[in-house]
Amino acid sequence: MTKVTFYKLANTAPALKFVCQLIKKSCAAKQQVLCLVADDQTAEQLDQLLWQFEPEDFIPHGIGVEQQPVAISSIAEPGEHHQLLINLQAEIPTWFSRFERVIELVQPESEHEQIKRENFRFYKERGYALDFHDLTHSFS
Repeated sequence: MTKVTFYKLANTAPALKFVCQLIKKSCAAKQQVLCLVADDQTAEQLDQLLWQFEPEDFIPHGIGVEQQPVAISSIAEPGEHHQLLINLQAEIPTWFSRFERVIELVQPESEHEQIKRENFRFYKERGYALDFHDLTHSFS
């Protein structure tokens, strides 16, 4: 069954930088990653950040679901990915359960927090294993 982890970020936390850290860790564990972003602009931003993130390390990635092992996409389509989904969209994709693990980031804006609370409730009501990490005081 899919394991779901929520990370609550602080006001000043650079969310995409944190996503880069999650991706790097997943790549080190030899996991495929699909990062589902809100729009094409965010996809471009994350793409650029991954090229610049820790230059001594190479993180193979690209925009589009066909990219392996790390795909960045704003289109709710999983492609061939099935290991880790980093969901930066408000909605939970209908196909989330094909993934071994789903990560949801909680931004500090009240509207965003409410959406992610509803997502948490959705997963909980369906019996998914949930983890919650409050990084509001530890990640900058």
